[in-house]
Formats: sequence, C-alpha cells, structure tokens
Amino acid sequence: MIVAAVLTGAAIFLPLWGMTLASIQYPEGLRMVVYPTRIVGDVREINMLNGYIGMAKISREFFVELRVLPYLLGGVALLTVAMAFVRRAALRALPLLGLAGIAAYGLRSMATRMHEYGHELDPMAPIDIEPFTPPMFGENQIAQFGTYAYFSWGTFLPLIAGLLIAVVVWADIREARASRRGEGRPW
Repeated sequence: MIVAAVLTGAAIFLPLWGMTLASIQYPEGLRMVVYPTRIVGDVREINMLNGYIGMAKISREFFVELRVLPYLLGGVALLTVAMAFVRRAALRALPLLGLAGIAAYGLRSMATRMHEYGHELDPMAPIDIEPFTPPMFGENQIAQFGTYAYFSWGTFLPLIAGLLIAVVVWADIREARASRRGEGRPW
C-alpha cells in the first residue's frame, strides 16, 4: 500500500500525456506535454498554427482539470497511506475506487476537450477545414500534420498503483475467508 501511495503521489510531478505534430515545415516536430499542473512544450507555436484553422488556444487556464488533478492524486495517495494500516478489505479498496474515479474523470474530460478543440472551430478562420477530433492515443493525420499522441508515466504509475492495491485487497479477502474457515494464516 505504501508503494502504491508513493507511485500515486509521484504522478503529480510526471507527464500524463503528450502529442507531437510533424510536417514538412516542422520535421523535428512540435511537442506538447501535459502534466497534472501545467502544459509545456511548443504550445506557443502550436497555438499560432491552430489559429489558422480556428481552434481555441491551448492554455492551462482553460483546463480546470489541471487545477484539481494534483489534489485528487494527493488525496488518494494520503488515503492509500492511511489504508496501509487498516486490515479490512472493504476499506482498503477505497483508494482503488479513488484511482478508478480519477481515471474515469480524466479520460472523459480529455475526450470532451479533444472534441471541443476540433469541433468548435472559428468560422472566420483563414483556413476552412472539416471539424475533427484530435487523437488521444496513436498516430493520425490532421491536414498536412502527422500527429502522434501518447500517455506517459504520470498515467502509468497510478495504473500500477491500482494494480498493487487490487493485489492487497485480494490477499485481504483471501486471508479473511481462510480465517473464517478456521485455517488461520497460510504462512
């Protein structure tokens, strides 16, 4: 449980997701990386290019999620530490439910934002393109730009933490069943 808490807490400082856009004009690509607290990379250049097709500017202020996500992850990390000292499987499952809730919130929010960015285009933009949804994962072609989107360590560490918590909860359930049958601890 302590390892799961450390992994969850570490995710606050690691990148969650990134995207690289490449074209003839940008052969090395333009990169954008999203952390739980900020967006870094070639955001200024990407916003400039997005302006030509009428996309809204990418900014931390637009993403409410970046204001709450560090607190959600930190809260689950603290809850996980507290549950390390509890021997009830039902209570130990609470951090797992918290991580699942954060994952559902994050994926839903990301899908919504991607759809908004690609479908709420300014009709007065210099270049008129069909609405689209930028990819959350994998490769795609948007106009003359090849895109590659990927999840990163800040996403994977809480996933690993959730698996660790699930193993602990499973072991607690197994031990409780064994003790009810009078078998005691298997070791």
